[in-house]
Amino acid sequence: MANPKVASLLSVAAIMLCTVTAAAQSTSEPGSKSTSVAHVCGAAKVIPLTGSEPPAKIFIDPPLAEPLASRGVVIIQYCAENLHIAPVFGPNAVTVSPPVGHIHVALDDASWVWADASGNPIILQGLLPGPHKVRIDLVDANHHPLDKDVITFIVPEESAGEKHP
Repeated sequence: MANPKVASLLSVAAIMLCTVTAAAQSTSEPGSKSTSVAHVCGAAKVIPLTGSEPPAKIFIDPPLAEPLASRGVVIIQYCAENLHIAPVFGPNAVTVSPPVGHIHVALDDASWVWADASGNPIILQGLLPGPHKVRIDLVDANHHPLDKDVITFIVPEESAGEKHP
C-alpha cells in the first residue's frame, strides 16, 4: 500500500494543477458562468477600419542645398501621409488598408510624367542652369490623383571646376 503522506501530496498537486488549468482557460468576467471557447482569447486586438480614412497628403522638402549649389544635382525628398508608397497596382489595390499608392513626377510643365513607387528621393541631374519646377502628384494604385504639390528651384551656373570645354 502507498504511503498516505505521498498519496495526500499527490492529491493536492492534482487539485492545484486542475485549478490552474481551469483558471488559465477561463477569461470570462468575474461572476460569469460562461466558459465557452469564444471567450478564451477575449476581444480582437486588431479592429478593422470602418468609415472613411483621412485623406492622403504629400509633403515636399526643398532640394538639398549643397548638391544643388556645388554640382547642379537636384535631390528632392518627399513623404506621404495616410498613404503607403509601394509598387502595388490594379483595381483590388485600392481596397487595402492602409491605402497604397505612388507618385507621378512632372518637370517644368511637361505633358508627360514618370511614375515612381520606391519612396526614395527624386534625383535630377543635367538640368540647364536657371529656374525649374517639379510637380509631384500623389496617386492611388490606379493612378487617380489624391494630392499634389509643386517645388521650384534654380539650378546655378556651373562652378569653375565643373565647366566643360
